[in-house]
Amino acid sequence: MWNRRALHAAELPSSNGIATARALARLYAALVGAVDGARLLRPETLDAACTVQSEGADAVLYLPTRFGLGFMLPPALCPSAPPSAFGHPGAGGSLALGDRAREVGFAYVMNRMSLATAGDPRADALVAALGRCLDA
Repeated sequence: MWNRRALHAAELPSSNGIATARALARLYAALVGAVDGARLLRPETLDAACTVQSEGADAVLYLPTRFGLGFMLPPALCPSAPPSAFGHPGAGGSLALGDRAREVGFAYVMNRMSLATAGDPRADALVAALGRCLDA
């Protein structure tokens, strides 16, 4: 049902943010640095958005979560995400994040959705590999 035009056109704030991995990674990259000469948020604004606002057991997901102003924060975001990361997981195992320290945007979307609620090991493995590449 998620691939129907009518559902794509509906406004479901919790469910249907639809984008490519390239577009999501570019968005997060533009939050942590300039992309084609444009940066979306000033560093101090992003720091404020990444300040912990809520932390603890999520009443819907039944998992520990940690949020800033609109962004999920580590360690709930992704086990391999560094403390300087912020972002959000999505349905089926997708994940998009920015890393303020490394000034990089990352996104993973998939063709085969996972039903796990605690994150996707595929996305986590990719975040870990990205970290190893950037730290090498």
